Amino acid sequence: MLFTDFPWLIANYKQLVLPLIQGRAHHALLLHYIQGSGEDMLIKRFIKRLLCQQVDGQDPCEICHSCQLFDADNHPDYHLISRDKNKQSIAIDQIRSLIASIYEKSQQGGNKVIWIKQASLMTEAAANALLKTVEEPPENTYFILSDDHNCRLLPTIHSRCSSAFLSIPLLDESIAWLKEREPQYSENELATALLLNENAPLAALQLLAVDRWQQRKQFCEALLELIPDNNYWALAKTVDNEQFVDWMHWFCSLLSDALKAKQRAGRFIINRDQVPLVRLIARMESQQIIRLYDLWRQTEERLLTVSGVNKELIIHNVLAQSELVK
Repeated sequence: MLFTDFPWLIANYKQLVLPLIQGRAHHALLLHYIQGSGEDMLIKRFIKRLLCQQVDGQDPCEICHSCQLFDADNHPDYHLISRDKNKQSIAIDQIRSLIASIYEKSQQGGNKVIWIKQASLMTEAAANALLKTVEEPPENTYFILSDDHNCRLLPTIHSRCSSAFLSIPLLDESIAWLKEREPQYSENELATALLLNENAPLAALQLLAVDRWQQRKQFCEALLELIPDNNYWALAKTVDNEQFVDWMHWFCSLLSDALKAKQRAGRFIINRDQVPLVRLIARMESQQIIRLYDLWRQTEERLLTVSGVNKELIIHNVLAQSELVK
């Protein structure tokens, strides 16, 4: 897809570029986003604009040597910092190596740009090592720090950046955008895919991929059968360790919806395509729903944040414990 296929990104991009055009751009930008809203595409477009040597107005020229180098992922004045594979954080050695390189002369004679992706993953030592450079950067050097809107970045870093938030479309606008690309789905299904992803259109589009959407439908159908018999262990026969994190997210959203239904707040439910299942869960006592929610949410957090755990053991444990929740 082209950048112009994402109208909400165009509006956000114009807001980011305006200070550049007006000559008042801050050298350090902290960009928050809802994951799956097109954040990488927006940031790359903005970086390309910063590096372009024949810029005309708000857009990069697309034809200069700098633009071509960036498109080829080979621009010497662009540095991407992210956590290394199989690592939980951005280490101080990565920041030290970056600092050493950015004090060198620009190889293309223009700006230098550093993008620190998921900036909150910097260790405290790494963030502190970056602090002085962000505060007093070399000439014509721009820092872009990006992370999810729920991230926790050190206040010392935060205070030295200009902050922006990547806004997303209204729900009805996102539904219309998705309908053009996935016309086989009903509006309730499209709305559900969006609401399960905080209304992030690209994340919703990924969920609507045929195989993944079918996995969710099969999971919901299994819940319809097993919940009346309190037979959560039946899920162990079909569980995939990697897929189970999705199941946990989906089940927690259904439990939350059931509580809304019990409070006669059904208009706020997320799973609009699974009303019978939500009503079935809502027959439980509120405390049982809350205890199940806490159990599955805590297990989801553990699977996502703790490395080296025995996933199969944890999954079997949560299924067994679910049958004991009263």
